Amino acid sequence: MFRKILIPTAILMALVLATGGWFYYQVFHKKIAPKNEQGCPMYVYPETTWAELHQTLQDCFGIKENFIFEHLVRYKNLPETFKPGHYRFDKPLSANSLVNKLKSGQQNPVKVVFNSVRNLSELAGIVGNQMMFDSLQLIQMLKDPATVQDYGFSGENLATMFIPNTYEVYWTMSVNDFVRRMNSEYKKFWSQQRVEKAKKLNLSPIEVSILASIVEKETAVRSEMPVVAGVYLNRLRIRMPLQADPTVVFASGDFGARRVTNKMSAIDSPYNTYKKQGLPPGPICIPASFSIDAVLNYQMHDYLYFCASPKMDGTHIFAKTLRQHNQNAEEYRRMLNKMRIYR
Repeated sequence: MFRKILIPTAILMALVLATGGWFYYQVFHKKIAPKNEQGCPMYVYPETTWAELHQTLQDCFGIKENFIFEHLVRYKNLPETFKPGHYRFDKPLSANSLVNKLKSGQQNPVKVVFNSVRNLSELAGIVGNQMMFDSLQLIQMLKDPATVQDYGFSGENLATMFIPNTYEVYWTMSVNDFVRRMNSEYKKFWSQQRVEKAKKLNLSPIEVSILASIVEKETAVRSEMPVVAGVYLNRLRIRMPLQADPTVVFASGDFGARRVTNKMSAIDSPYNTYKKQGLPPGPICIPASFSIDAVLNYQMHDYLYFCASPKMDGTHIFAKTLRQHNQNAEEYRRMLNKMRIYR
C-alpha cells in the first residue's frame, strides 16, 4: 500500500520539479533575441500606453504568442509600472531581464550632438530633437534672466557656455539637468591651462569665445584660424577697431551676404565692429572648440589686415600695411564684379 502511494507521489513531485525547472529556465535563462541583427532602439514616452509598448516589443522581439513572457508581465505588473526612457536591445536577453529593464527604467544613454551653430535658438532646436524635452522648454529656460544670472553670464554671452561636442546623457534628462551638465562641461573645457592662456591675452574665457566666433565666421580653413586670430589680437592691442565683416553681417541679419556694403557697415549696433571698438557683447555663433583653441594658440605676426583671396578658394591674403591691404582688396572686388556677385 505504501509503495502504491509513494510511487505516484514521487512521479508527481518529479513532474512538478521538472515543470518548475522548465519554467525557471524559460524565465531566467532562455534568451529572447531582437529580430533585427542591428539591434532594437526603443523610446518610451511618459504618455506611451501599455498597448503601444506591447506592440513595440512584439515588433522588436516577435513575442506575440510567448506564454512565459505574458505570464511574467502580469506577475510583475509591467503594464502599470514600466518607466519612460530610451532603451536599446542589441543582444539576446532573458524574459526576466527584459521585464526588469523596463520596470526599473534601466535606460541606455543617448549621444547628443551639436556642432557650431548660429545662436541659442538654433541650438535648442537641434538638442530638442534629440531629447525627451522639446526645444521650446530649453529656449525658455535659456532666456530666463534667473538662469543667466545663476550661471554667471549675461543674456548676450550665455551662448559661450555651450561647447559643441558629442555628449552622452540620458534621454529623459530634464531641461534643468541638461543645462547644468553643459555648465559642468564648460568648466571642464576651460582647464587651468586654457584659463592661463586667456589671461596672457588679457581676455576672459567668455571674450576668447566671442573672438573665436568671429574667427570661425571669417575662415573655414582651420590652418588659417590662428593667423586670423593673430590679426584681431594685434588690432585689440593697439585699440584699432576689429572691422570684422562677419559681425556686420550678424548685425544686419543678412546671413547670405557675400559682400559688406556701405549701408551694412553703417548699421548702429553693438555688433558692428566697424563703428564699435573692441569685442561685441556676445558671440556671433557658438564656436567650435578648435576655433577657441585657435585664439588661445594664435600665431604671432605683424599682420593687421587680411582679405579673401581672389582665387575664391576660401583662403585669405594677409598684409602688414593698409596700402598692401587696399591693393589686395581691390583685386578681390574685381573678381567679385567679374563673377557678378554684388551682395
